[in-house]
Amino acid sequence: MKLHIIFILFFVGIVFSMFGFVESLDTYYEEKALARPTETSIKGKGTLERKWVVKEEKMSHEKNEVRVIEDINIKVRDGIILKGRLLLPKGVKEPLPTIVQLNGYGHESDRGKSETKLMDLAERGYAVVHVSLRGTGTSEGKAGLYNFYSSDGYDVIEWAAEQGWSNGKVGTIGLSLLGISQWLAAKELPPSLKAISPAAACADCYEMLWHPGGMEAGPGRIARSVEYKAAKEHRNFDGWWQERVVSTEDLNRIAKHGVAAFITGGWNDYISPDNIEAFEQYSKTSIHSKLIVSSDAHTYLSGVMPYGFEDYQAQWFDHYLKDKNNGVNQHDPVLIYVQGANQWRYEKKWPLIGTNYIDFYLTNKKSDSINSINDGLLIEEKTTDKEATAMYEYSPETGPFLPTLLSATGRLTINQQPYEKQTLTWTTGALAEPTEITGNLSMTFWAAVNAEDADFVVQITDAAPNGTSRQVTAGYLNAARANSLAEPIMVEPGKIKKYTIKIYPTSYVFKKGHRIRLSLAGGTKAFPKQKSPQGPGINPIGSTVIVYQGSKYPSSLRLPVIGQETLELDRRN
Repeated sequence: MKLHIIFILFFVGIVFSMFGFVESLDTYYEEKALARPTETSIKGKGTLERKWVVKEEKMSHEKNEVRVIEDINIKVRDGIILKGRLLLPKGVKEPLPTIVQLNGYGHESDRGKSETKLMDLAERGYAVVHVSLRGTGTSEGKAGLYNFYSSDGYDVIEWAAEQGWSNGKVGTIGLSLLGISQWLAAKELPPSLKAISPAAACADCYEMLWHPGGMEAGPGRIARSVEYKAAKEHRNFDGWWQERVVSTEDLNRIAKHGVAAFITGGWNDYISPDNIEAFEQYSKTSIHSKLIVSSDAHTYLSGVMPYGFEDYQAQWFDHYLKDKNNGVNQHDPVLIYVQGANQWRYEKKWPLIGTNYIDFYLTNKKSDSINSINDGLLIEEKTTDKEATAMYEYSPETGPFLPTLLSATGRLTINQQPYEKQTLTWTTGALAEPTEITGNLSMTFWAAVNAEDADFVVQITDAAPNGTSRQVTAGYLNAARANSLAEPIMVEPGKIKKYTIKIYPTSYVFKKGHRIRLSLAGGTKAFPKQKSPQGPGINPIGSTVIVYQGSKYPSSLRLPVIGQETLELDRRN
């Protein structure tokens, strides 16, 4: 009997000693539950009649054996020799439509997904050239941050077009840096360039990748020591940067040049928002453009319907490089994956036709959904209340910070509520119907800062009835560069000023009973053990920020609502 009692007491002691571990497990499983895909697909009210993709389709294609020729030499205009690899399909009559991949990491070490995409096109009857850009791999010259990407890209494309195995029509492909190199090469308007396929890339990487919203470079950029050193010498958007970005004017020039652009990315990728914006500008000038956005992070698209990514890309090049009348443009030019509905849908343009931009005003009324610094309520009607304020104090050491940084694996799936509690929040009432938000979001607000500079980090989350809060998207702004990235103007301490933050686009369905939450903080920080976090860095200047709201200062959040003219709320809550 005594042994039984001793055993029970021993067991109870172990349980109590492990309490912290059990509590950690609860947090672990809560976060894992948030990470799981939605089990049921729920479409937003008013969207059922839109062009949803209901079934997968297969596309048959030729598959030729491929001959690989190593160590090809390409001399560019200043005499530098770039090295590359040539893939030629066997048994296919030359000359061939040609694909070029401009690799800023070096082609020798790239035998992964990138090479798989190249081999796929070679098997389909394309001559494929994979080139190490200047100073990478075995190519001559000195590498740098996008150094000579435009001119070397032009020279490689025209060299490929002049070869005996080429029909003179060239397309480019590649992901991330290999997509950035495409945009910069296209900026030079090579005569032989007929089509491009930049995946998960940015045309303007100054603001998207290096200085989001004009903020300091973040940990993911600092880790790229050589490139970061160059970027740090050009903190503002100067002439050096202008050579290394593709502006709105450049996009229009490329489109008028007749280059067909197949633009892809993912809602949960840290670089794709600029690709989406590039399509928005490009499609205003050219009908020869297509946009596909998945729920993926920093990778090639997966699970695309009705056709897979490789088939869509091959269709694009078959039409523009082989002159095939294959119906590539028979469907609407925009194909998006709607998160929450968990289904693909065709649209005629981006932003979507029929978008209702609804302003939700910041108030000092209580949402009673979170115990944050202010727990404000978002309302659709412009308030007649007199001036009200909400305040937070920011320190580069203690924040408040929101963990908004993304990584190559995507968006954090943690419960954001513990972090939101330390910030300013405004939350809608509980939704009476499933609500789709698809498009470009923004926040406009008036604020006074007691320092010469400050950062604003804004986050949109899906607040569930059980209190958990999951990030949907985010946005960034540096106060001194709010009006000009090229010529910053330091903040006049204490002066009330109007700010507008661009929030990265998304497509997401909020469930019935859930709420839409806006949180505002002075910075963002990497989550513990988060690998290669991407986004802005920390502002070294401490500050006190007062946000104004009310009839005189109608600070608001603008949401692109699809299918509803107003946000239907559960009036019982």
